[in-house]
Amino acid sequence: MRAGFSILELVVVTAILVVVAGGAALVWGRVEAAVALERGVRQLAGELGVARALAVASAGRVRIALRTGADRYERQRATDDDGFATDHVVALPRGIRVASVGSGGDLTFSARGDGENATVVLADRRGVRRALVLNQRGRVTIEGAAP
Repeated sequence: MRAGFSILELVVVTAILVVVAGGAALVWGRVEAAVALERGVRQLAGELGVARALAVASAGRVRIALRTGADRYERQRATDDDGFATDHVVALPRGIRVASVGSGGDLTFSARGDGENATVVLADRRGVRRALVLNQRGRVTIEGAAP
């Protein structure tokens, strides 16, 4: 009697591994897109929190400028001539775009940290969408997220 595996046993195990790897490869694209969308939503929510804190700390207006279809957004600070100047440009994760945005695309925080009612929707390459809601008090809520 010999120790070891027969050729048939090795072929069967290899076939099982190929089937499992093939199934994982089919699912990977969906998982990657879902993770990128979640990361993009959380990134933008964090950036809105930073913009609010900067507005309060600097006693001036700060806004996040978003454009529908864009894969990036800008943080802008108020200037002395009542305009805004970009101080930070942020790219969204690969494959994530701004699907729609309220308030004309500019989410502005006052020196008191107040915001404006707006909803921003991000979408991945599959068309799956997630929304962030900004209320008057400057609070950001991610729709569909666990509390």
